Amino acid sequence: MSNVLKTAWFATKVGIGGGVIYLTVDQGIWGSSQQATAAYDRVFDIMPGTKSVSEKYLNLPKKEDVNINFRSYWNTGVFYTFDFVANVPSKVVSLKDYVVDFATSPPAVAKKGDETSKAEESTPVQSEAAVAPEVSAEAAQENPPAEVTQ
Repeated sequence: MSNVLKTAWFATKVGIGGGVIYLTVDQGIWGSSQQATAAYDRVFDIMPGTKSVSEKYLNLPKKEDVNINFRSYWNTGVFYTFDFVANVPSKVVSLKDYVVDFATSPPAVAKKGDETSKAEESTPVQSEAAVAPEVSAEAAQENPPAEVTQ
């Protein structure tokens, strides 16, 4: 059933598109300039308010009113485009670094009292045997270790 609905939906879209193309060709939109002008006038006869709206908003400025050097804008756009294309690898790497830095959590701000405890926690703890000073043989004879009694 789903395939039938998909086929019907596709046929509807193709039919609407084909109908629009047929109608515009039949009315002369794609014909000569005289046919297009006649079609344009027929549209305004059907919808009378549209001609005043189009004349109000579709007026092009005169050449004297436009004093812009389009060539310099075009060249600037071309330079920026090729600069972007040339620098895409470095921009991707910098973007990756930015995302990684943003994704990692910022370091916690330690209070003054916590600084010493953090320093003590970060130092490795050594065993007492490694810390105890070496005892010479003479000192060991003078002070024999206490024997453990059971």
